[in-house]
Amino acid sequence: MQQLVKPSEYAQMHGLSRQSVYAKIKRGTLPSRKIDGRYYVIVADNIEPEVDKSDKEESIEHVSLIEEYREILKAKDETIEVLKASIEDLKEANAQITQTLQEEINLLKQAFHEMRTIYQSGRHLPNSTERAEEEVHIEIEPDEDSEDQTPKKETQEKKRKKEKRKKETKEDEDCWIPLGDLIQRKKYNYNRAKQVVKRFKKAYKKGDKRIKKQNGIYFISCYDFYEDILE
Repeated sequence: MQQLVKPSEYAQMHGLSRQSVYAKIKRGTLPSRKIDGRYYVIVADNIEPEVDKSDKEESIEHVSLIEEYREILKAKDETIEVLKASIEDLKEANAQITQTLQEEINLLKQAFHEMRTIYQSGRHLPNSTERAEEEVHIEIEPDEDSEDQTPKKETQEKKRKKEKRKKETKEDEDCWIPLGDLIQRKKYNYNRAKQVVKRFKKAYKKGDKRIKKQNGIYFISCYDFYEDILE
């Protein structure tokens, strides 16, 4: 037995829109009858309404698109996580590179400053030959007291001069030269000079008596050898 149902009622019964029901009627996929200019859907009792194959295909296609979008979103999220991790790694690597470069720059600045200080101080200090000449001059300088055998009382000025000579003689006996003189005589290149300065500084910190530091400048004794440091 069949009954006639309004499209709106049929749509409500099957969870469809009215437009979808009218579209099915026009395509002929839904049994209908036109009475007084109005369409009615023919529904048979105890018989499930025929399902439009196109609706099934559209539903399957819709589900497939949803799954595809879900996979795309999942892949996008994974890509974002990978990019975040890569960015963090790059930040850390850049920080380490920046720190390393800054340390190298500071070392270079320090080395340039030390070499410049050593060079400038070496130009103003007398070399060993000049010191020897001064020492000889001091030794052969005639004694005023020898000309006059009669004992004379030394004045304060003579005492001051004698103390000054003793001090100068003591300084000449200690003979220290700037580390820069050694580097210039050896004709070291920049890298080698930097290495030598570093080794002498390390030896000085360990208490090596052959090395002394004065006014920020390193000096080495004239009477010692330094092969153990230069090797």
